Amino acid sequence: MLYAWKLLNRIAQEPDRVAEHFASATVFMYAWGLLPLVAQSAEPKDQSKEQLLERLSARIGRAVISRTVSNASGIYFAGVVIYALVFTSRPSLLVPVAVTLGGAMIATGHKTWTRLRKLSTQLYGNIRTLERDLKVISSGNEKADEKQDAARRSWDTLELDLWTSVDTGYALFGTPFLPPETTNNLRERVEEAIEALEGDAVAAKEVLHDLSKIREACAGRLDSVA
Repeated sequence: MLYAWKLLNRIAQEPDRVAEHFASATVFMYAWGLLPLVAQSAEPKDQSKEQLLERLSARIGRAVISRTVSNASGIYFAGVVIYALVFTSRPSLLVPVAVTLGGAMIATGHKTWTRLRKLSTQLYGNIRTLERDLKVISSGNEKADEKQDAARRSWDTLELDLWTSVDTGYALFGTPFLPPETTNNLRERVEEAIEALEGDAVAAKEVLHDLSKIREACAGRLDSVA
């Protein structure tokens, strides 16, 4: 933030040095493009599944924060470039441009956090549905096929949420709610739990525990009107 203010001050004092100001502003362009990737690469790689689920809320929070900062940096870069180019020739444009870019910065940040709240709320509800379906399976063998089909449909819906990026709609650049390997492992164990009939709830116990941890990570961000 201090660097940003100093850069604006330099542009105001030395408006003719456009090339130098543009070079200084590229820091914000790099932040826009690379900050989310750096944040992803900095996530612990050797943590266990239990550690991941315990820290899941912090993980998705960091992803959204880094995306918010990177988007703000990109907009700020555009603003600085425009400011450097029009400061001497058309100063009357500075106010409307600043207002427009400031509004864009607020709007993109709001959209990113709204996405997280909406996904968390949807995921929370879908987890509850799967938990109920798994408990119904372990309650007895009557209509076993129907119970298993219902649980598989619930998992299919939930799996889409787990693969969805929390910080952007572009999967290539986003951070999924769970790492792919964790989701794949959970899918296998859910299928084992679905196959566990004859009133045996042991196979589903670990899955239900993991689902509850994921649900807890969503609990602080619920918003039914997001």
